[in-house]
Amino acid sequence: MRELSIKIRGLKKSYNKEVLKNINLDIDNDSYFAIEGKSGSGKSTFMNILGLIEDFDDGEYSFNGINIKRGKDYSSIRLNNIGFIFQSYNLIPTMTSKENIMLPLLYANKTEVDVESLAKDLDIYDLLDKDVNILSGGEKQRVAIARALILNPSLIIADEPTGNLDEYNRGLVFELLKREHKKGRGIVMITHDPSTAMQAKKIYRLHQGELYEKKECF
Repeated sequence: MRELSIKIRGLKKSYNKEVLKNINLDIDNDSYFAIEGKSGSGKSTFMNILGLIEDFDDGEYSFNGINIKRGKDYSSIRLNNIGFIFQSYNLIPTMTSKENIMLPLLYANKTEVDVESLAKDLDIYDLLDKDVNILSGGEKQRVAIARALILNPSLIIADEPTGNLDEYNRGLVFELLKREHKKGRGIVMITHDPSTAMQAKKIYRLHQGELYEKKECF
């Protein structure tokens, strides 16, 4: 697994009001974090900044030794180092499972990836040629996880990854995330659900724009 080293210091973000204040966080291959918070607490904003989708206003962000600056395009770093898993799956319904899984390969101009082995590993091999619009929620999420893993990222960002799933499929997804973490992937889960956050090794809470370790929360 590639080395992962993220250092965030004094990060701030404002819209009409300050959304994130003085955020400090280190993430590496051993990190399995949950970022917990109520709706409107800044979780999505933080996720987008962490995932190199959105700019921050002030502070420092270093990704594997690269100082992230405002206004620059870091899509190549995002593509090759970060895998995203979303509550709503974000699959293309007119495509098969295999076509959805392979989408990141098209953007990365890569073809020599063993999709079949990855699908077998996630127990979705029999779904590869099926359109995703006929799959169950649990099957869609495993396809989405395969897509997130296809370029072997060192960081997985999971946004409410079990929010649309029943208890059985929630358990499957949690086991898959734990297994991938044991391989050396850093994992950050964004959630409002305390039971989901409890799956992580360390829990942080976003409250009024500030990030606290859960034991320090009120």
